[in-house]
This record gives sequence, C-alpha cells and structure tokens, in this order.
Amino acid sequence: MPSPKTAHPDPNAHDGAVLRIVAGLHAGATRPLSRREMVLVGSGDDCDVVLADPGVAPHHALLNIVDGRFHLRALDAPMELPGGTLHPGDPVEVAQVQRVGLGQAAIAFGPADAVEWLTLAPGPGADAPLVRPRPAFASRMPLIAGVAVLALSALAIVAAMMPTPPPAVDVEHRLRELAREFEVTEVDIRRDVDGRAVLAGTVDDSATRERLESRIASEGLAAGVALRSGQDLAVDVAEVMRTGGYSVRAEYLGDNNVRVTGDLGDDPEALRGFITSRAMVETGVNRVVPVNLRAPAPDAMADAGSPREGDKAHIVSIVRGETPHLVDAEGNVYHDGAHVPGWGELVSIGQFAHVIQADGTLVKLTPSPAPPPAPEPETEPADNPAAAGPAAGMAAAMPLARREQARGAAARTM
Repeated sequence: MPSPKTAHPDPNAHDGAVLRIVAGLHAGATRPLSRREMVLVGSGDDCDVVLADPGVAPHHALLNIVDGRFHLRALDAPMELPGGTLHPGDPVEVAQVQRVGLGQAAIAFGPADAVEWLTLAPGPGADAPLVRPRPAFASRMPLIAGVAVLALSALAIVAAMMPTPPPAVDVEHRLRELAREFEVTEVDIRRDVDGRAVLAGTVDDSATRERLESRIASEGLAAGVALRSGQDLAVDVAEVMRTGGYSVRAEYLGDNNVRVTGDLGDDPEALRGFITSRAMVETGVNRVVPVNLRAPAPDAMADAGSPREGDKAHIVSIVRGETPHLVDAEGNVYHDGAHVPGWGELVSIGQFAHVIQADGTLVKLTPSPAPPPAPEPETEPADNPAAAGPAAGMAAAMPLARREQARGAAARTM
C-alpha cells in the first residue's frame, strides 16, 4: 500500500475523518472532511460550519486539512486548546480528536472510528450530519422563543412578589449622625487603604467608644473607628507636661479641654508659653487649664494683681447637683468656667470652689453669710444755726436742760 506522501489521492475523496461538535447548541452534529480541504467555522452565514452559540465570532476559525494533518488558525477571536489559548493570527497543527473551544461551543476532528471520541463526543447514536447548522437552529427558534417568554414571565412574577430591598445606606452620613449622638468632638471621616470609611475624633471615655463601636457593628456599617477617649488625651497632655519639667495630674474636662494640677513653678509667662507650644497643640488638646499648687510668696499675696476687698464678689453659697454653681451676695450665679469678679476663673466646684487668678495661682473660695447693711449716718444739728434754718436756731438757743426735757417727752410718746 503506498504511503500518503507518495500516493496521489483524489482531494475530494472521503477519508473517514469528520468534524464533530462536542459542546454547545449543536452538540453531536458531524461533518465529513476530505483529505485536502479548508473549512471556515463561525457564526457568519458564509461559514462552512455555522455555530449560533454565544461567544462564537462571525469568522472564528479556519481549519486546513492536508493529507490527514489538521492545521488550525484563529481569525476573529481566540480559541481554547488543551495546551493554552490560540490567539487570532497564530497557526498551529492540532492532533487528532482534540477539543477546540470557540466561545460556548467546542469542536474536534479526526477519524470517525477513533476511540478518543468516547471522552469528548456524545454517546453512540447521537451523531447527525452537520449540514449548515443554521437551519437546524432556526427550526428550534419557536421552541426557544416560547421558553424564553415563559422564563421572563416567571422572573417578572418572582420580582413582583419579592420585597423591595432597603435603600443603600450613605455610610459617611450615618457616621456623622452617630458622632452627634455620642458627642464625638473633632469629627473627621477618613478612608483607609481599602477605601473603607473610618470615623476619627475624641469621646469622653473608653466606655462611650465601646458603645459606639458596638452600634456600628450592629448596624452592619462597612466602617471602622479611630477614636481617642478623653482619658487618652489627658495622658498625652500629662506626658508633654512631663517633658517640660512639670509633674502634673491631668483631668479631661470635655470638648478637648484638659486641666493640669501640680507644682507649675512661679513663672506664669513660662508656663503660658509652654501650654501653648507646638508640642502641646499636636496632642489635639483645645485648651489646657493650669492649677498651680505652689504656695505664693508672701509678697505675692500683696501684689497689685490681687483684687481689692471692695472689688471681690462675696460668695454666700455653693449649690451642688447636676448644674453646680456659686451664688454671691447680690444674687449673681457663676457656673464652672465663669469669671468671678475680683477672684478669677472658676475651675471647680466641689466641697469648696476654686478659682485661678491671672498669675496662675489657685485660690479656694469658702462661702460666708452676707454682711449686714451699713447703718445710715445719724443727722446731727448743724453747727451754724443760721445755716440750719429757724428751727435749728431755736433748738440751739434753747437751754440744755430744756432740750433734754424735750427729748424725754418725745421718747415717751413713741
């Protein structure tokens, strides 16, 4: 028997090779192949094998059969081979009975009786001549259209019965609402490296921070928190004060204000410059209220900065409770942070009240009863009888004995 290379077979003679569709709408259809033939495969009407599957390009592949060898080239779109993807323009020789993916369809070619078909093609008896698949697909159009209409109707019914999903939550807007509810100060909404919203700011204490974190988790918000408590701020302020040589006890007052209590030296200007320095500002504190426990020197007590007795408000009572305040003898009320005339700024109200004077000295206020009103001066007769009028002149001219007698009679009639 002559070899294929030396024989001269008829190019149109059937060689027992077939092109078979192994996946897709036309799975199982076959087309006989000649020994030498070029077959155009795609979704276009001018193709030799027309595939109506999604993803199939109009001119997807060109198969060239030469003496039993299969050369394949991708044209308008790539194809998937067992060894990888074949891109448009790249020719390759394909082994017999290899799966070639074109969109959602797949083909293979080789001898019709090859055992390899058992792993690719549908079962025996499923083969049908592949003569222009487009008419076969068109014959199924009424059935496909009917199924599509029924499917769309079912989807419409299901969509109508399903509850309307809740509107999407504006995460940043919700975080600002929660910040107001939990009294967060210095609010800032940031984005982390993943693009997730992060709420930054200061809360009064760690318990408030934990409650806010729990609320965000319970609402399922895609957000995080970077909150600092008032205690954290007070610790930072105390640490900065320590670096300046001041050993203090720091207390958070709210609104990012911190009170520092300790021996703050005897130089108010140096203290004022330090608590407004850049290092202190970078802690995020809004205001540092100093309470200097160093006893003032004796001469400082008589300094011109000390208020005169007549300028001081006379505090008669300390009212404690939810809104503690002081009351002076004239009925004026002073709350925490108010200026008490003649004393200074009111910084605390407890068993006693404390104020800070202009030089940073801490002074304790103790309430005391209001002083009695000063007596009105008694009007004495004028020394000059003429200047005091006729009555005064007559009284002055009256002998002393008679004046004393007149005074006694007046006293008896009262």
